[in-house]
Amino acid sequence: MTISSGFSIPTSYLHALTAPVRYAPIIGMAYGKVLALDYGTKNIGIACCDELRVTVRPLPSLEHGRSRGLLDRILRIVRENDIREVVVGIPLNMDGTSGEAVRRSERFMESLRDHLAVPLHGVDERLSTVEALEIWNGMSRRRQQKYRTVDSLAAAFILSRYLEES
Repeated sequence: MTISSGFSIPTSYLHALTAPVRYAPIIGMAYGKVLALDYGTKNIGIACCDELRVTVRPLPSLEHGRSRGLLDRILRIVRENDIREVVVGIPLNMDGTSGEAVRRSERFMESLRDHLAVPLHGVDERLSTVEALEIWNGMSRRRQQKYRTVDSLAAAFILSRYLEES
Protein backbone atom coordinates (compact mmCIF):
# COMPACT_ATOMS: atom_id res chain seq x y z
CA MET A 1 0.00 0.00 0.00
CA THR A 2 1.33 3.41 -0.89
CA ILE A 3 0.32 6.59 0.90
CA SER A 4 0.02 9.79 -1.17
CA SER A 5 3.42 11.04 -0.03
CA GLY A 6 5.02 8.02 -1.67
CA PHE A 7 5.58 6.22 1.65
CA SER A 8 4.97 2.47 1.35
CA ILE A 9 3.47 0.25 4.08
CA PRO A 10 4.38 -3.44 3.92
CA THR A 11 1.36 -5.71 3.35
CA SER A 12 2.11 -7.59 6.58
CA TYR A 13 1.26 -4.44 8.57
CA LEU A 14 -2.06 -3.83 6.82
CA HIS A 15 -3.89 -6.40 8.93
CA ALA A 16 -2.74 -4.72 12.14
CA LEU A 17 -3.94 -1.36 10.84
CA THR A 18 -7.34 -2.53 9.62
CA ALA A 19 -8.23 -5.23 12.18
CA PRO A 20 -10.85 -4.23 14.75
CA VAL A 21 -9.33 -3.18 18.03
CA ARG A 22 -10.38 -5.19 21.07
CA TYR A 23 -9.62 -3.81 24.47
CA ALA A 24 -9.20 -6.01 27.50
CA PRO A 25 -11.13 -4.71 30.49
CA ILE A 26 -9.05 -3.33 33.32
CA ILE A 27 -9.53 -5.63 36.27
CA GLY A 28 -11.47 -3.94 39.05
CA MET A 29 -12.54 -1.02 36.87
CA ALA A 30 -16.20 -0.13 37.18
CA TYR A 31 -18.10 0.47 33.98
CA GLY A 32 -21.65 1.20 32.92
CA LYS A 33 -23.78 4.28 33.21
CA VAL A 34 -24.67 5.74 36.60
CA LEU A 35 -27.72 7.92 37.24
CA ALA A 36 -27.66 10.55 39.98
CA LEU A 37 -30.76 12.00 41.60
CA ASP A 38 -30.92 15.20 43.62
CA TYR A 39 -34.13 14.68 45.56
CA GLY A 40 -36.05 17.82 46.48
CA THR A 41 -39.56 18.65 47.57
CA LYS A 42 -40.37 20.40 44.26
CA ASN A 43 -38.00 18.89 41.71
CA ILE A 44 -35.66 15.98 41.25
CA GLY A 45 -32.42 16.82 39.51
CA ILE A 46 -31.05 14.13 37.22
CA ALA A 47 -27.61 13.52 35.75
CA CYS A 48 -25.91 10.53 34.18
CA CYS A 49 -22.48 9.54 32.97
CA ASP A 50 -21.20 7.65 29.97
CA GLU A 51 -20.40 3.91 29.97
CA LEU A 52 -16.76 4.48 30.91
CA ARG A 53 -17.76 6.89 33.69
CA VAL A 54 -15.66 9.71 32.27
CA THR A 55 -18.19 12.40 31.36
CA VAL A 56 -21.17 13.59 33.38
CA ARG A 57 -24.14 15.39 31.89
CA PRO A 58 -27.23 16.85 33.52
CA LEU A 59 -30.62 15.79 32.18
CA PRO A 60 -33.87 17.76 32.44
CA SER A 61 -35.19 17.66 36.01
CA LEU A 62 -38.45 16.00 36.97
CA GLU A 63 -41.20 17.88 38.71
CA HIS A 64 -41.80 16.15 42.01
CA GLY A 65 -45.11 17.33 43.37
CA ARG A 66 -47.29 14.53 44.67
CA SER A 67 -47.20 12.60 41.43
CA ARG A 68 -47.66 8.85 41.72
CA GLY A 69 -45.91 8.39 38.41
CA LEU A 70 -42.58 9.67 39.71
CA LEU A 71 -41.12 6.21 40.29
CA ASP A 72 -42.37 5.08 36.88
CA ARG A 73 -40.64 8.05 35.22
CA ILE A 74 -37.38 7.27 37.03
CA LEU A 75 -37.62 3.58 36.11
CA ARG A 76 -38.20 4.57 32.47
CA ILE A 77 -35.05 6.74 32.55
CA VAL A 78 -33.09 3.84 34.05
CA ARG A 79 -34.30 1.45 31.31
CA GLU A 80 -33.96 3.87 28.40
CA ASN A 81 -30.41 4.86 29.36
CA ASP A 82 -29.19 1.36 30.32
CA ILE A 83 -28.29 2.55 33.83
CA ARG A 84 -26.17 0.16 35.92
CA GLU A 85 -26.24 2.06 39.26
CA VAL A 86 -28.25 4.86 40.84
CA VAL A 87 -26.97 7.36 43.40
CA VAL A 88 -29.13 9.67 45.48
CA GLY A 89 -27.80 12.79 47.16
CA ILE A 90 -28.05 12.76 50.95
CA PRO A 91 -28.37 16.36 52.24
CA LEU A 92 -26.35 16.15 55.45
CA ASN A 93 -25.97 19.29 57.54
CA MET A 94 -22.58 21.02 57.33
CA ASP A 95 -21.54 19.40 60.62
CA GLY A 96 -22.39 15.95 59.24
CA THR A 97 -25.61 15.48 61.20
CA SER A 98 -28.89 14.53 59.61
CA GLY A 99 -32.18 16.37 59.67
CA GLU A 100 -35.63 16.10 58.13
CA ALA A 101 -34.25 16.47 54.57
CA VAL A 102 -32.06 13.41 55.11
CA ARG A 103 -35.05 11.42 56.36
CA ARG A 104 -37.05 12.43 53.25
CA SER A 105 -34.18 11.32 51.01
CA GLU A 106 -33.89 8.03 52.87
CA ARG A 107 -37.64 7.36 52.44
CA PHE A 108 -37.28 8.15 48.76
CA MET A 109 -34.36 5.71 48.52
CA GLU A 110 -36.45 3.00 50.22
CA SER A 111 -39.16 3.49 47.60
CA LEU A 112 -36.59 3.30 44.82
CA ARG A 113 -34.93 0.22 46.30
CA ASP A 114 -38.27 -1.61 46.16
CA HIS A 115 -38.60 -0.91 42.42
CA LEU A 116 -35.06 -0.84 41.01
CA ALA A 117 -33.14 -3.84 39.77
CA VAL A 118 -29.77 -2.00 39.97
CA PRO A 119 -27.57 -1.08 42.95
CA LEU A 120 -28.60 2.09 44.82
CA HIS A 121 -26.22 4.27 46.85
CA GLY A 122 -26.52 7.38 48.99
CA VAL A 123 -23.92 10.13 48.46
CA ASP A 124 -23.11 13.12 50.64
CA GLU A 125 -24.37 16.11 48.68
CA ARG A 126 -23.17 18.94 50.92
CA LEU A 127 -22.51 22.11 48.91
CA SER A 128 -23.57 20.56 45.58
CA THR A 129 -26.39 23.08 45.19
CA VAL A 130 -24.05 25.97 46.04
CA GLU A 131 -21.60 24.77 43.38
CA ALA A 132 -24.42 24.28 40.90
CA LEU A 133 -25.83 27.77 41.54
CA GLU A 134 -22.46 29.33 40.68
CA ILE A 135 -22.55 27.67 37.27
CA TRP A 136 -26.31 28.19 36.81
CA ASN A 137 -25.99 31.94 37.30
CA GLY A 138 -23.37 32.09 34.54
CA MET A 139 -25.49 30.18 32.01
CA SER A 140 -27.60 31.71 29.29
CA ARG A 141 -31.37 31.68 29.78
CA ARG A 142 -31.67 29.21 26.89
CA ARG A 143 -29.30 26.69 28.54
CA GLN A 144 -31.10 27.12 31.86
CA GLN A 145 -34.40 26.23 30.19
CA LYS A 146 -32.82 23.06 28.77
CA TYR A 147 -32.32 21.64 32.27
CA ARG A 148 -35.47 23.27 33.75
CA THR A 149 -33.95 23.82 37.21
CA VAL A 150 -30.58 24.09 38.94
CA ASP A 151 -31.29 20.68 40.52
CA SER A 152 -29.90 18.73 37.56
CA LEU A 153 -26.61 20.59 37.80
CA ALA A 154 -26.51 19.70 41.50
CA ALA A 155 -27.13 16.06 40.49
CA ALA A 156 -24.14 16.31 38.14
CA PHE A 157 -21.96 17.45 41.05
CA ILE A 158 -23.29 14.59 43.19
CA LEU A 159 -22.47 12.11 40.43
CA SER A 160 -18.99 13.56 39.91
CA ARG A 161 -18.31 13.22 43.63
CA TYR A 162 -19.50 9.61 43.59
CA LEU A 163 -17.33 8.74 40.58
CA GLU A 164 -14.27 10.34 42.16
CA GLU A 165 -14.77 8.36 45.37
CA SER A 166 -15.49 4.99 43.76
